[in-house]
Amino acid sequence: MTNNVECMLSPSYTHEKLESPSFSDLVDVFEDLWTKHIFEQAELLLSNPYGDQAAMTILMSYFESIESFTSGLSSKNQSGKFFVSGFCQVFTNKKDDITKVAKELYRCIRCGLAHEGFLRSEVNYSRGNPNAFFCTYNLKPDGKLNIDAGLVSVIVNPKRMYECIILHFNKYLKDLKIENNIDLRRNFKKMALTAFGVGADANIVGMTEQEFLNPRRQ
Repeated sequence: MTNNVECMLSPSYTHEKLESPSFSDLVDVFEDLWTKHIFEQAELLLSNPYGDQAAMTILMSYFESIESFTSGLSSKNQSGKFFVSGFCQVFTNKKDDITKVAKELYRCIRCGLAHEGFLRSEVNYSRGNPNAFFCTYNLKPDGKLNIDAGLVSVIVNPKRMYECIILHFNKYLKDLKIENNIDLRRNFKKMALTAFGVGADANIVGMTEQEFLNPRRQ
């Protein structure tokens, strides 16, 4: 194909941005992809009276991804583990309880949406509660919550979930720009170079521009 058809790397950048990228170039592309492809689209969905489920479907990808970038490791065959760790980065209070909640949310929200396209029966959406999520549990004989037995139900506020993710994302970007955060920056760079295919062989499209723009009907 000729160069007449511009191929964008992200909404704001062409592939030239990563021909010989600086660390700032990698961060720019990362920010642009998440902001324009995910967060702005989620915001549009959340403005629709029936958009909560679609918004949650794309927002759920954040937790596994952010754990990969902060750890510098691939989540291949470890989706659940990375989801839980990433979730605990965003929601850090009472970490022991949050870890258990994260495992439940992975099962009934992330996997429900990813595998069936629907929420599992334990989940409901409501913007009435100011928290990002609100879980209910059965009680032990002594009247305490029986968290180990698993949640009975969870009410998710998609708008608040979005806001919490945005807060974490912006802080992560800010931390990446601090040169003393050596490990954080090293892990990000490792994953970014892999994710963006920097230094990899170019994708080859086996057709001319004319064939691409005017394909024969099959």
